[in-house]
Amino acid sequence: MSTAVRFLSVLFLCPLALSLKAQPLVSADSLMAHVYYLASDSLQGRRTGAPGNAAARAYIRNRFDAYELKTFESGREAPFKFFNRWMQKTFEGVNVVGYVEGDTFPAQYIVISAHYDHVGVRDGAVYNGADDNASGSGALLELARYFKKHPARHSLIFAAFDAEELGLQGAAHFVDEPPVPLDQIVLNLNMDMVGRNKSHELYLCGPGHYPHLKPALQALGGKQEGIKVSFGHETPEPGPADDWTSASDHGRFHAVGIPFVYFGVEDHPDYHQPGDDAEKIMPDFYLQAADFIRQSIIALDGLQLGTERE
Repeated sequence: MSTAVRFLSVLFLCPLALSLKAQPLVSADSLMAHVYYLASDSLQGRRTGAPGNAAARAYIRNRFDAYELKTFESGREAPFKFFNRWMQKTFEGVNVVGYVEGDTFPAQYIVISAHYDHVGVRDGAVYNGADDNASGSGALLELARYFKKHPARHSLIFAAFDAEELGLQGAAHFVDEPPVPLDQIVLNLNMDMVGRNKSHELYLCGPGHYPHLKPALQALGGKQEGIKVSFGHETPEPGPADDWTSASDHGRFHAVGIPFVYFGVEDHPDYHQPGDDAEKIMPDFYLQAADFIRQSIIALDGLQLGTERE
């Protein structure tokens, strides 16, 4: 190749190479687009059984279909009913489920989950639930898209749970009627409120109960820039609210002995308030949190999972 040709090749290929290198592995624009839709006033707070909840479910289902996630024999949607004693009412909820088959351990499953419901409308005010939990649902969608293109060693189930706000009912149904045998589920990674924290701190709850998970996550957390990875909230000290072991859907997995890691932030003033809007999500933190979760899935997928339950 002549010097001139070599120069022209570098001239035209370098911008392409820089462009490809700059592409994020998780899309910040897509994350925020998911949140802005799911936390919009038009969805009226995504209350289980309400039209806005059905719209959120359709949005998630359509993206699972577009990403070409596989469907279990039980179907893309898993409906269930439950009676809420406090409200003296029977609700109908629907989980949305898809999976990507693993290339090494296809019969062992990691469940990656987030709930898409919220509390609806109260006294005329819409509780949009941008952080709780449009943020987790948006991250779930982006992770599903990524891992469809980059399969893990274990099979990955992506589960959007309904009725978390009414007692973790979607997760309870999943555990009671799993799409695969329960003893083939080796881990649950749950996301609930991962979109904002003024201290840029993301908490990981679960490794204290399942120590075999902690070294890989500690090593990964120590390499993060712009985000502080912390462990804890696994005991009721100094008060019951400090124990997140059963605070979200991962609690249903823990109750049947399935190891879990819960990714979340500490409560902020807009938790379960009408002010939990998309405009208050911190895009840089949200992107970093979602990408850290992506890295965590890869790190934990590299472990020999399931042996601690044998």
